[in-house]
Amino acid sequence: MASQDSVNPTHASFDLFVQAQSCRDVKQHFSELCRQLAINPKDFRNFYSKLKERLNYWKAKSLWTKLDKRASHSEYQQRKACIKSKV
Repeated sequence: MASQDSVNPTHASFDLFVQAQSCRDVKQHFSELCRQLAINPKDFRNFYSKLKERLNYWKAKSLWTKLDKRASHSEYQQRKACIKSKV
C-alpha cells in the first residue's frame, strides 16, 4: 500500500522543491506547487499565510515552525516591518 504522502501531488511537489539542486529546478517546482495550491506567488502580503494554510504536510510543518520563530523576532515588528517591500 502506498503512503498517503506519495499520493498527494502537492506533497510530492513540495518534496521536489526542497530537494531541487539547481535554481531552475527550484523555480520550476515552486511554480508548480503554487499552481497546485492555487496561490499567487506575487501576492506578497498573503502568500505565506495561504501557503501555510493550504500545504498541510508534516514535512512542511517544521519549516513553518522555523519561519514563525524567526518572524517573531523583535526586528520584524510583528510582521509590520517593511510591509510595502516586495522581496
